[in-house]
Amino acid sequence: MAKKQKPLKRTPLKRTPLKRKEYNPEDFKKKEYKPLKRTPIKKKEYNPEDYKNADGSKKEYKSKTYKKRDYKVKDYRELKAREPKPFVQLTVKEAFLKLAAFCAYQERCYQEIYAKLEEWKMDEGDHYAIVTLLEEENFLNEKRFTESYTRGKFSYKKWGKRKIRYGLLQKNISEKMIQDAFLSEIENEEYFATLTELLEKKWSDLLEKEDDNFKRKQKATNYALQKGYENELIREILEDISRN
Repeated sequence: MAKKQKPLKRTPLKRTPLKRKEYNPEDFKKKEYKPLKRTPIKKKEYNPEDYKNADGSKKEYKSKTYKKRDYKVKDYRELKAREPKPFVQLTVKEAFLKLAAFCAYQERCYQEIYAKLEEWKMDEGDHYAIVTLLEEENFLNEKRFTESYTRGKFSYKKWGKRKIRYGLLQKNISEKMIQDAFLSEIENEEYFATLTELLEKKWSDLLEKEDDNFKRKQKATNYALQKGYENELIREILEDISRN
């Protein structure tokens, strides 16, 4: 039979009572500190002899050269983004699908489509086939593009007919198609009201800044001309505004 072990006797810990410091209000009073005495630094007088060698010639100082550090790329994706992407030739079907999505997002013209085909280095023989497919599926329509461009620039950016015409001519749109878009999308009354609103707002701003009436007219005219409006129409509206 195994002998039973006697339980160990644990001696209680002796805890010394903490002595609390008595409150003394003088300990919390602000103490006065004497300011430190600072000795002024004596500047060294300029002596030209210090910058000369023993033989009397001027000392030459070499500029420090710094080594270029090789910055290591921690992220693999950053390193991959630096590498040029390999060119992948698109098929006719792939190019058509990409251009269909390109036209579905916003109205496009022929110039933008041909620019994309040249960017993708497609064969010139495939250009006609892809453009014909886009026309048949109603993704590409130059008349619809001209009307959308005219309506957007006039209603949102408040452009005049001269500026809209210049923008469309840059995209190789015919003059007849531009005139048809002006007739269908811009009404004469709305065109006159838009220009009047722009000039009235500009005139009220110039009243606070410019005292001379002639300079005020000149600045308002230049502002409307930059927007693309006609000079005769601007003069007619400005005369009515200046009288009032």
